[in-house]
Amino acid sequence: MKTLIVYFSKSGRTRRAAEEIASLLEGADLFEIKVDKTYPPSYFKTLFEGRREFKSGERPHLAVTPPDPTPYDRILLGWPVWFGTCPMAVISFLEACDLSGKEVYPFCTSSMTGPEKGARDITAACRGHVHKGLRIRQRDAQRVIAWLDAPAEAN
Repeated sequence: MKTLIVYFSKSGRTRRAAEEIASLLEGADLFEIKVDKTYPPSYFKTLFEGRREFKSGERPHLAVTPPDPTPYDRILLGWPVWFGTCPMAVISFLEACDLSGKEVYPFCTSSMTGPEKGARDITAACRGHVHKGLRIRQRDAQRVIAWLDAPAEAN
């Protein structure tokens, strides 16, 4: 099964999680969602900017064109949790990239918050089949493999 791992990362934590997942999946490709704006260096100011984007419906402009999803069967989509959901940059990606017919596996990096709200927002914006999300923590190899091998369960 050909896999593309797409992620948005501000601090590098989600990037590291995506790279760890890629190391578990032979031949998986990585794509980082980048936007043409700079978020504040402060974590809390970034969260407030993310909340402002979410409440206003603002979609940050993508700085890099997404890859063609055609050759991929499975898309893993990762994000840091901002105010309980995914950053709007993830929604910008989904609106720019048609994932119709793809199996989409959402994952988040967070110390406390799970992927449920972000996965619901992704389901609303995504044209693929969105599976149950996973919160990635340190060294979650067994949980990641079990998540990807689980029977298809929609969010």
